[in-house]
Amino acid sequence: MRPINLLPPEVAEERSRRRRMGLLVVAAVAYVLLLVAGVFYWNTRVSSAHAEVDRQREYNADLEREVASLGAAAALRQEFVGKAALVREALANDVDWGILLNDLARLLPERVWLESFNGTVLRGEVPGAVAQVAFAGVGFGFPDVAEWLRTLGSGAFAGMTGPWVSKAAESTIGEETVVIFNSTAVLTEGAVTDRAEELIPEVP
Repeated sequence: MRPINLLPPEVAEERSRRRRMGLLVVAAVAYVLLLVAGVFYWNTRVSSAHAEVDRQREYNADLEREVASLGAAAALRQEFVGKAALVREALANDVDWGILLNDLARLLPERVWLESFNGTVLRGEVPGAVAQVAFAGVGFGFPDVAEWLRTLGSGAFAGMTGPWVSKAAESTIGEETVVIFNSTAVLTEGAVTDRAEELIPEVP
């Protein structure tokens, strides 16, 4: 049996209109909520992106500061290397004359004494030689002069080679007959000190 609608058509139409309005309101509210959610989501993404940009800027600033500090360190190291090279150049043929004179006083033959000593740095003038030493001395006889030469060539003096007597002649001191002589020798790299490396500090 079919149901019979006794309501006037106007009432049914009003109800239908209200249902449509309710659906529109619900749809509008849902749309607004969706917009709010979207705005919140994108605001969150934008804030996160801004934070990431700030972190990247700070990281870049740290890198720039580190590069600047490394550049300063490199400049200081270059300056150190340059000054170290100057020290090495200045002391390239450095002979410790104090040690040489001390050895002379200690090893001088008993019947010989020296009246003068001169040391000259050769600065590459003679291959293999860094300096030349010259002596003027007195002995009580020619055997004493020979003993002097043997002492110079004994290896007791670091780097000394080629001892030579250029002049030897008899003379007198008071009533004593003596032999005056001039002699020379060459100092090789064995006589060079490592003073340059001692003066230059180690840098890691």
